[in-house]
Amino acid sequence: MFSKISLEQWRAFVATVECGGFLQAAEHLFKSQSAVSHSVNRMEVLLGHELFIIEGRKAVLTPLGQALLPQAKHLLGAAQKLEQLANQYQPGLFNELALAVDVLFPLELLQEALQGYSATFADYRIRLYETALSGAGELLEDGKVELGIASSLPAGYLQELLLTVKLVCVVGADHPLAASQGELGLADLQPHRQVVIRDSGTRHPQNSGWLGTSQRWTVSSLAAACTLVERGMGFAWLPEHAINESLAAGRLRRVALQHQRQREVPLYIGYPQALRHRPDVQLLVQVLGELCQRCNSRCAP
Repeated sequence: MFSKISLEQWRAFVATVECGGFLQAAEHLFKSQSAVSHSVNRMEVLLGHELFIIEGRKAVLTPLGQALLPQAKHLLGAAQKLEQLANQYQPGLFNELALAVDVLFPLELLQEALQGYSATFADYRIRLYETALSGAGELLEDGKVELGIASSLPAGYLQELLLTVKLVCVVGADHPLAASQGELGLADLQPHRQVVIRDSGTRHPQNSGWLGTSQRWTVSSLAAACTLVERGMGFAWLPEHAINESLAAGRLRRVALQHQRQREVPLYIGYPQALRHRPDVQLLVQVLGELCQRCNSRCAP
């Protein structure tokens, strides 16, 4: 049944969802509205179930449509990637693993995992995307990566918890908040500049944590955020594992907050169900899981 559905029909289905209707999808795909509607209607006939219901002028997904959407996006992305590989073919080019990793994930653990992975798959190319917030999930949905690590991943993917990262509110040693006496409320932060990391996703950008100040500098990397805070440009919630050395050296100071002095962010690893038996994917999942388990054991009180 599913083999009768073409990539063009899946593309029409996904475009209808992302663009908000058949007319908008037709404009996006440079097709007529009737062509897009026919593609989706043909899919529904082949499946024996509706993918959309019409509410007003908007096409709304049915439960089946919601269940199929993540895999449909991944299918289209994987097909595009396969075509690019075929067009640029060189010996060994197909031995590649792409992964998207949130900037909050400890770099040392990632490096150790990749080193262990390369002992078995020495000839594999690694394509690493550093992401924030929804960025990893978006790349996973689009089929551009086989694995994603983030605090939130799309439904429909195999997922498991790797570790929980502690975010600590800190400032540079010369910042006025470093010299404050007693515990502070969140309102005491409002007159000061906050440094935040931008969501690397583009479709549904997210914010995370407290954003109660209008004085805000938004950056694209963890390194930039750490540098700006250390130089006294503002305060930020930064991962404890990335700033331990600066805290120990006195270049950074913890802000003595009454509430939200630190936050915990769980990080999950996820991948498509179709890859659950692929040896290269499973090995990296296993290596990362074992390293994170040992790290959790060391950090346990």
